[in-house]
Amino acid sequence: MATKSDFSTAEWQTLRDAPHLVVIAVAAAGGSGLFGSLKEAIAPAGGIVEALKGNNALLRDVCAKEEIKAAIDNLKDQSKAEDLKSIQAVFRQRAIESSRDAVDILKNKGLTEDAAAYADFIKNLGDRVANAAKEGSFLGFGGERVSEPERILLTELAEALLVASA
Repeated sequence: MATKSDFSTAEWQTLRDAPHLVVIAVAAAGGSGLFGSLKEAIAPAGGIVEALKGNNALLRDVCAKEEIKAAIDNLKDQSKAEDLKSIQAVFRQRAIESSRDAVDILKNKGLTEDAAAYADFIKNLGDRVANAAKEGSFLGFGGERVSEPERILLTELAEALLVASA
């Protein structure tokens, strides 16, 4: 199993930032309102805790507190879009590209087991966010668990990660 020290700074930044890009992209794809957005913001925490307690050293390194802080700081510096549509488009594209690049980095280094675990981790985070809140509901009535834009994004993400979509 790989650890942070096995990667260049640029490779590590890609591996570290991709999960957060996915969370932001999926959350931005839906229209779940204030309370739904709060649920979506909290949703990935369970996946991160599982990774921290898991057997995969790479995922433990990616989910370390200081790495999460560094990823968030990096993403804040890079997100300068001004309207919701632009934010959605930018993060959608960056999430898919970064996820694909991260898995390619792992595969190119011959880390097939880590690549599979990493892809599953990212896909799980996206699924958790998409399922966290109903989209299009009013005061909790109506709506759907996963919106069409979220479903499309999750399918594109699964294709980028070379895993089967749900």
